[in-house]
Amino acid sequence: MTIAVWRDEYHTGHPEIDQQHQQLFQLVNQIHHLTQSEQPDHAAIYSQLNEFASCAITHFDLEEALMAQHGYPNFAVHCQTHRALVNKVQTLLTKFDQTAETQVAVVTEVLADWMVHHIRGEDRQMIRFFQASNAVEISGSLISTGIERIAELSQA
Repeated sequence: MTIAVWRDEYHTGHPEIDQQHQQLFQLVNQIHHLTQSEQPDHAAIYSQLNEFASCAITHFDLEEALMAQHGYPNFAVHCQTHRALVNKVQTLLTKFDQTAETQVAVVTEVLADWMVHHIRGEDRQMIRFFQASNAVEISGSLISTGIERIAELSQA
């Protein structure tokens, strides 16, 4: 069963961010699938949760670097939402034991819901800021300042 369904409406237009979002969706689905087994493989669930945490941190580092580099006004709030998710996953990893499959199943629902709302809310707002300030070329992963972007356009 797929719990986190990727939809075209979640595309931000930034290929690297979109690829990372899709990877996070896949990991949530893999974790959820593992929890639905009659005899869940706890080692595999733990490994996938760890992979999710690692990928989420890498993804958040990218977004936060872009926001810091370009003076994103909602930087602090956006980072707080990132830290909250990482803390949830790390808490689950710390408490993981033989009865964790129920907790993990609930967490995959929470993660899927969180990702959809975060992408449709905070991430879209961040991308709109980048587009308005010409800070990031959305059709590629090239990061440029507004001045560099103007120079690129004038040479075209």
